[in-house]
Amino acid sequence: MDKQIFIDKVRQAQGKHNPVPMPTFDENDTVSTTATRGGAKAAFMRNFTANHGDVFESCDSLVEFLKSKGCKTGVADAKLSDLFGLEKHFEISREFDRQNNPDGYDFGISKASFAIGENGAIVFKDSDTADRLNTIAPWIHVAVVDSKSIVSTLPEGLAQTVDSPYAVYVTGPSKTTDVEGVLVEGVHGPGVQAVLIV
Repeated sequence: MDKQIFIDKVRQAQGKHNPVPMPTFDENDTVSTTATRGGAKAAFMRNFTANHGDVFESCDSLVEFLKSKGCKTGVADAKLSDLFGLEKHFEISREFDRQNNPDGYDFGISKASFAIGENGAIVFKDSDTADRLNTIAPWIHVAVVDSKSIVSTLPEGLAQTVDSPYAVYVTGPSKTTDVEGVLVEGVHGPGVQAVLIV
């Protein structure tokens, strides 16, 4: 069959089709009240932890965690204004070195744009991040989240990224699974994803 004849037949079939309008949904129909219970911050902490993420509310507990993982060097996103005293415990670069050893950083730390309680996601908008490699190349990544920026629902989060040409939603360590159902973490990004809530 000729390509144009095929396309014409498809268009004819579409012309006979009477489309049914999509149903409209209220936000109450699409938001999980179970996932959002307890407020935005509590929901985020619970759901992020359920996705195998690590949550810290103090720099001291983050420092102990990083030391327990054997960390000595890190890279901090240039747009992160406060290092929370991490530079006293670790050798920190302020720019990702692509030339030397990109795998040489034990951890990366960067500022998240906001977080979502309902699905335990941290969100990185391109405009708030100087270098995406800080978030994906080191084995351990720490996102700094302002507690006031945690929203309750996914629709609230999506509304905050409509003006952003690039945004990444992270719900825990990188994961993939094979046909047998074997889950492997840290395949396409960090094997350890942590959050420091400030």
